[in-house]
Amino acid sequence: MHAWNEFLALQEIELGSETVHKWLKSLKIIRFDAANLYLEAKDSFQALWFEEHMRQKILTKFVNNNNKKIKVHLSVANSLPRKAKSSSLKSAALSSHAPFTLCFDELDPYCTFEHYVSSEKNILVEKLLLSLAHSGPSKGLGTFNPIFIHGSSGVGKTHLLMATAQALRSQGLHVLYSRAETFTEHVVSAIRVGEMSIFRQAYRNSDVLIIDGVQEFSKKGATQEEFFHTFNTLHLDNKQIILSANCSPAELTYIEPRLVSRFEWGVVLNLFPLSREELALAIRKKAQFFNFPLHAKIIEFLLDNFPSSSKALIRALEALVLRSHLNEQMAKHSTVGITVPIAKQILSDLLIEEKQYVLTPDKIIKSIAEIFGIKSEDILGKAQSRDCVFPRQLAMYLCRQTLQMPFTKIGDIFSKDHSTVMSSVRLIKKGMEMNDKDIISAYQSIQKKIDFNEPKS
Repeated sequence: MHAWNEFLALQEIELGSETVHKWLKSLKIIRFDAANLYLEAKDSFQALWFEEHMRQKILTKFVNNNNKKIKVHLSVANSLPRKAKSSSLKSAALSSHAPFTLCFDELDPYCTFEHYVSSEKNILVEKLLLSLAHSGPSKGLGTFNPIFIHGSSGVGKTHLLMATAQALRSQGLHVLYSRAETFTEHVVSAIRVGEMSIFRQAYRNSDVLIIDGVQEFSKKGATQEEFFHTFNTLHLDNKQIILSANCSPAELTYIEPRLVSRFEWGVVLNLFPLSREELALAIRKKAQFFNFPLHAKIIEFLLDNFPSSSKALIRALEALVLRSHLNEQMAKHSTVGITVPIAKQILSDLLIEEKQYVLTPDKIIKSIAEIFGIKSEDILGKAQSRDCVFPRQLAMYLCRQTLQMPFTKIGDIFSKDHSTVMSSVRLIKKGMEMNDKDIISAYQSIQKKIDFNEPKS
């Protein structure tokens, strides 16, 4: 087919002959006409690569002699023939092929509104979700669609989403909660076995769709394509969509602009970290749930030694509860409460891990300096060259974004007044929103070097 060969030649210029030979020329042409090309991939990996890297190019650059678009249909070799699929699903017991099913994330029974620790800073988010949970997706909340909640790791996004899901399910509504990673896994699985219809039916027939952590869609073209159409279908049907991420829609990287704009259609709300007193209350509530006595000194010990996030704090508490019950020598203390020395012994490995993880302004500055090949003193100094100013602005932005530091405190570290810090943070934020390649590339490099999303488990 002349048009296909021309398209491949163009891709060789853009991607190189090795890539084209490996991923595109090995696709088998089943049949074609002036408006359609039917291809077969040798396996699901090749099909997924095609969807991720070629689908958008096909839509814009693959045309016939009359300059009309040619539609590409892709199937996977060794998958069940279409006619056989339905019969196989109906008589799975008689077939070696098990029916295609999607396994969704389970809700944590503890994650309810009753167990959520309220904060004055987060009262708007809580009230909105409580209103939705009590009244259902009513016409009164129709303008808030989607609801997009963002905040750093451990501020309670997942807890609130699960609490909302459980409250709505109790009213008999079909609520689908899924982590973004799970959504991607479902896309990959459905493409592999050729069952996209089952995937689409599962995600598009819910009353409420909740996707947790949409920043994970970054660089996943096929996932973003499917979610775009899922979003449109549900939104047109006035079905409620609730999303979360570790940053605002404008700060998401490598997410298609058409998705980012849709994320902003409804309401975008920031969820802020809890204060020390609120974290103490969260620990106390969790300990009561486990019926585990917790002295004030132990609460202080946990707060002092696990400051990276509330997620790390709760993880330490859960480990303390579980390990103290499993250890016979320590179990006897569980009725009267664990002492600080015993807690240190039980959590020794987590204490070491936390010390290695805890993010500080010094770590941010040092990491950025290493990436840009300069010294920390250059970032903290007064040099006005681009080589020093840009890393300095990035460091200020990350101190603000990841550590939630006040502008005045950031100014103290960098020997700048708060207005200079605000200007630097705004500059980097605007660059992120405008998809500035230099800023996004630097941000991605820093993110890889210092994992400021969540502690490793």
